[in-house]
Amino acid sequence: AIDEFDKMDESDRTAIHEVMEQQTVSVAKAGIVATLNARAAVLAAANPLYGRYNRRKSLSENVNLPNSLLSRFDLMFLILDVADVDRDMALARHVTFVHQNEGVDGGAANKKSDVDAVPMDEDSDDDDEFGDNDQEEEEDGKQPMVTSGLLREYISRARRHQPFVPTDVAPYIVEAYVGLRSQGSEGGPQKNGDQTVMTARQLLSILRLSQGLARLRFSDYVAREDVDEAIRLTHMSKSSLTDHDQGEGDASGSSSKRKWGGEDVTSRIFNIIRDYSTSSRTLRIELKLVEAMVLRKGFTEQQLKQCLEEYQSLDIIQMNSTRTHIDLLSGE
Repeated sequence: AIDEFDKMDESDRTAIHEVMEQQTVSVAKAGIVATLNARAAVLAAANPLYGRYNRRKSLSENVNLPNSLLSRFDLMFLILDVADVDRDMALARHVTFVHQNEGVDGGAANKKSDVDAVPMDEDSDDDDEFGDNDQEEEEDGKQPMVTSGLLREYISRARRHQPFVPTDVAPYIVEAYVGLRSQGSEGGPQKNGDQTVMTARQLLSILRLSQGLARLRFSDYVAREDVDEAIRLTHMSKSSLTDHDQGEGDASGSSSKRKWGGEDVTSRIFNIIRDYSTSSRTLRIELKLVEAMVLRKGFTEQQLKQCLEEYQSLDIIQMNSTRTHIDLLSGE
């Protein structure tokens, strides 16, 4: 983990190029020349110049890092400090709670917060026994806390697996990459330093992410679901760099109305469904297949749900009674 990544010296930036590209470190000190393996994940955080992110400039210009270095990261997310009443209040309450209970045992602090949040009536002594039983049942229903030891053991076992790409999945990855390349070229010429352009390095990123997802399943091979999830993560990473600009004029903040490549998201999702219906020459499509196609393009399940509801109200599509298939009622 590297903090203040934008404050690195020029010599350190040159050295990290080799680490992130070839996964090796060359050492030449005290007459010793050696090349060591450096196969580790790099998690870095950088701040924009002058403390504020300029949306009219590219990511490279904002963080003052060369594109040759930024392109070596598999995923990049833009996190902006936008004023939001609910999130600001939740953050302020958390900070004040931590300072208020500093030095207090964690269990006692949580119990104290529970008591403060749910006051008990003094005249309900007869119901204490039942109340305790209900509280125990609620505590039993909670998700158990993952300890650091359990997490380390999980990661250790996942690292033992070296997933490979099966022969039936390789053509699927190639087809997906070519589709992403053609999709990116439809928007016209790209800006200099644009980090949303799909290149061969992004193909390697998709392969690395797919193998990492397979390790999480303790699997020795990459499945299509891993590739779809890797592509979705890549899309979400790229959309985080552009959605802030394209959705700036939306006062309601609705994610379904944000612009994506000149169209709103709802129209883009419907175009995916319509194009598949045209190519397959069928007006009935399985809902699971639609979800897989939409998620692979980088959209969310909530956006798909809003799209289906909107076009159902327009009598363009119709869901069957079991909500497993979509029927297109119009060619528009």
